[in-house]
Amino acid sequence: MGNHQTPKYAAVILAAGLSNRMGRFKPLLPLGNETVAGRLIATFLDAGIDIFMVTGHRADELRTGLQPFPVTFIDNPDYEDGMLTSVQAGLAALPGEYAGAFIAPVDVPLVSPETVRRLLLAYTASPGRIVIPAFNGKKGHPPLLPSALFAEIRSEPRDSNLRNILHRHADSTVLVPVTDPNIIFDIDRSGDYAELLARYEAVAAGREKHGTAE
Repeated sequence: MGNHQTPKYAAVILAAGLSNRMGRFKPLLPLGNETVAGRLIATFLDAGIDIFMVTGHRADELRTGLQPFPVTFIDNPDYEDGMLTSVQAGLAALPGEYAGAFIAPVDVPLVSPETVRRLLLAYTASPGRIVIPAFNGKKGHPPLLPSALFAEIRSEPRDSNLRNILHRHADSTVLVPVTDPNIIFDIDRSGDYAELLARYEAVAAGREKHGTAE
């Protein structure tokens, strides 16, 4: 079957939050003929990544809205205690066969499939390192974390965050320059949705003109 030779990777999509500042439920916002969450799922599926989605707020609605997708849903009952609890819940639920996992907030939905593939290539070249994309020198999403780090993340105090953990391991991190500005664009407030739609249209137009090459 070959699975023993080929490393497997997961994407832990964080979709448990309250969407308070947005005022609307971010994961199921329409995006072209997709939704925000559906777009991110499709990007990872395109790269052969298994999808694990952490839910909390309006979890049943999200499961129903994403029924067509091959997603493993993980409920985080502690989601109101911060995003780190969702990262911890997602990693705790991962089967042991994964070499690494992308951590992907659902509100950073326009990361390109090419960016995901570049991160995978960088991890293959530097196995066991943390791999983070960077646009114009600014770190973005999604980081790809080695499985050796999972236990440390799961035991991190809840008043900490993923940034603190990554900072501790800065000397074993690979930054991957990408030409994808959407790694640093998140939808946080209501005004960001109009910007998201404009960027989505630009990406779609660029694909039609240039293919997926960067």
